[in-house]
Amino acid sequence: MSRYVYSLHDYHAVKRAVIAIDGITVLSGENGCGKSTLSKWLYYLVNGAEHFDVYIYNSFIRSILEITRSLNMVSRDIDRYSDNAGNTLFNEGGQKLRRLFHNENPENIDSAISIFETILDRFIKILSDYLKQKPSERVKERMLRYLNIEIGDYDNIDDELEHFRLLQNEQISKLFEKYMKDKEERSKERFFSVLHTTYVIKDKPPVNIQLEEEEVKLFKKNRVGNLFNLNKAIYVDTPMAVSEEFAYDNKFWDNLNDLMMYQAKDMQTSDTSLKIERRIKKLIKGHVQVSKDDFNQNELRYIREDGLDIKLDDVATGFKAFAYIQRLLKNGHLNSNTLLMIDEPEAHLHPQWIVEFARLLVLLNKELGVKIMVASHNPDMVAAIQAISRKEELTDVTRFYIAESSETPYKYSYRDLGNDIEDIFKSFNIAYERIEQYGGTGI
Repeated sequence: MSRYVYSLHDYHAVKRAVIAIDGITVLSGENGCGKSTLSKWLYYLVNGAEHFDVYIYNSFIRSILEITRSLNMVSRDIDRYSDNAGNTLFNEGGQKLRRLFHNENPENIDSAISIFETILDRFIKILSDYLKQKPSERVKERMLRYLNIEIGDYDNIDDELEHFRLLQNEQISKLFEKYMKDKEERSKERFFSVLHTTYVIKDKPPVNIQLEEEEVKLFKKNRVGNLFNLNKAIYVDTPMAVSEEFAYDNKFWDNLNDLMMYQAKDMQTSDTSLKIERRIKKLIKGHVQVSKDDFNQNELRYIREDGLDIKLDDVATGFKAFAYIQRLLKNGHLNSNTLLMIDEPEAHLHPQWIVEFARLLVLLNKELGVKIMVASHNPDMVAAIQAISRKEELTDVTRFYIAESSETPYKYSYRDLGNDIEDIFKSFNIAYERIEQYGGTGI
């Protein structure tokens, strides 16, 4: 099993964190100490390294779409052609371009360029016909200024539009050259640029961030390498992530729901995976499956053992925590190349289920090799992970970290506790001391 070391320094609340990930890693600390920040950026690094070429390709397709949107906007402004086949072509062309997203190969790149050339030919025909009808100077100037076309008189319209065609094709060629250059160079700057676009990240990227695989750095000399044995990160910040009712533009939630809906391309079913699935089914007295709703769209439903059939949205939140694990197993997304990160997995769980969930995490690591990183405030969860990992003889790959205040206000450094959780429990004991203080007389 490959060993990873993740480091992040001087970013938001994190003063210093060097986190080993080769089994089960537990982060503990007070609210606002940067645990979620650590998880999010690790998610970006793992998935970004795996899909860097695809993200660059998507950026190339997106740029072509933006150019076609500009042409379409002018076409729509030409009243004579607003209901003509030209706009139909724009709509169909845009749909074809969007279908090329996420599927990087030479054929699709050629298709994207060909689609654009077809749209451009049609647009030039529409614009030429319109200009030859001699529209008002004000309308013409506004339109041509937007397109950056200079036409002095109507005798040289075709020549100027042919020049416009050449400029547009040159722009596409430059976009293609940039795509190929970005793909070859794999620069760190471009890496973070596409991450910000892909995941709609609002903050500036960390300067001091690194991920090592078997002591080989992901970032070296401002270039981005590859991760050989880690190709998927899943981040669950709350069990509510599986609820359509609360869905919004959250890339982590979108990714989790996609993984729950669809099987992995290289899916391989194992007896061990099925065994863990059955354990979850027994716990929640049922299972989750994909069904069609009234609009023939896929939705997740909980089927109880007595026949009750309801939307997953409508089950108790605690059930959702086990439901997403069950679906990820069912679809083949949990294996030795997966990093599963969960914020406060104990949230919404009964104390008994906290222990069951802890055992589930340990089994995922032991039986399937899934790498686990958990952020927890709960003494039962922390103690259960320690006890069960010890019983399963996983103490050598189970590590606990505690966030401690640094000399800089509002900044925290993460201390490696190994498998010793005594200092974590000392921090929990502060809560009990407060109960005694506030529960006494003379408050």
